[in-house]
Parts: sequence; C-alpha cells; structure tokens
Amino acid sequence: MEGCIVTRDDTKKLLMRISSVYPNWKPQAELKYVVETWWEYLSEYTYDEMRAALKTYISTDTSGFAPSVGQLIDKLCTISNPTELSEMEAWSLVSKALRNGYYGAEQEFEKLPLLVQKTVGSPSQLRNWSQTESDSVENVIQSNFMRTYRAVLSREKEISKMPPDIKKIVNSALKGIESNGS
Repeated sequence: MEGCIVTRDDTKKLLMRISSVYPNWKPQAELKYVVETWWEYLSEYTYDEMRAALKTYISTDTSGFAPSVGQLIDKLCTISNPTELSEMEAWSLVSKALRNGYYGAEQEFEKLPLLVQKTVGSPSQLRNWSQTESDSVENVIQSNFMRTYRAVLSREKEISKMPPDIKKIVNSALKGIESNGS
C-alpha cells in the first residue's frame, strides 16, 4: 500500500479506526456521504501518511473528540516538517549573513533557507541592514524580522495544507503579486 493514494476502502478503514477510538463520534450524514466526502479530501495523500496522521492525532489528543479532515492534514504537516526554524534560529542565520552583507549580500542571501529569504525579501535588503547601526539591528530590525517571519511561516503552513489544485491558484496569485512588486 505504501505510496498509493488513499482509496475509498482506505477511507472506510480510517473512519472505522476513528469510530473504534471515539465511540461517541456519530456523523450526521449517511455513511456513504461521509466516506465520499472524507475520500475527496484525503485522496491527495497516501494511506500510510493518513494512518500516521491519525495515529499521531489519537496519541496526542486530550480533547476526547474525533478529528476532522483538517486536523489530520495539520498533523501530517507537523510530521512532514519537524525541523522548521524558530524565530531566533532564523534571526541567527540573518545576523550571521549581515556580517558579510555589504559586499557579499547576494551570496549570503542565497545561503539562507527559502522561508528566511522570503522574510528578508531580497539581497539588497540584507545589504541595507548590514549598514544599519548595530543597536538598531539588534532591536528594531530583529523585532520586525521575527514578526514578519512568524507571518511568513504561518502563511506557508496554511498553503502547505491546501489541496494541490488550490495551491496552484494561490501560488499563481502570489507570483503575480511578486512580479508586480518588482
């Protein structure tokens, strides 16, 4: 089954697992509609991914409520991206890049992870920051960077949870915004 997308039968198995752990879970619609709806949203993933997401949800759940489709996809994203940088770790990379940021802004920018690059914006921004007084860098710029990084990270997480067809629409719109801003 590894590598195969979730089938209707797989969806039924997942729903049976949910019912066995959460006996009070009683969908309001007929079972065939519940299976069809869940399958529509889970069919973008493999059965192994969704089984792992469900296992993670059940293992960490303290609410006693069955998961929604979105909660399983959220767990899958957490499993898939366990090593995302904290705000301080991201800032530490930028701070290090600033040391060579005047003459080596392009090279330093390219070394940064993609989310950090998106937060910084451009090599020229890195160059500008490298020329700023150190007190301002460590207070104002750091604070603004961290706030922006949180927003970029949050947006990227939300986009990563979207179905591929919706991601294409969002990414196309973002590319349009970026090309108009250049």
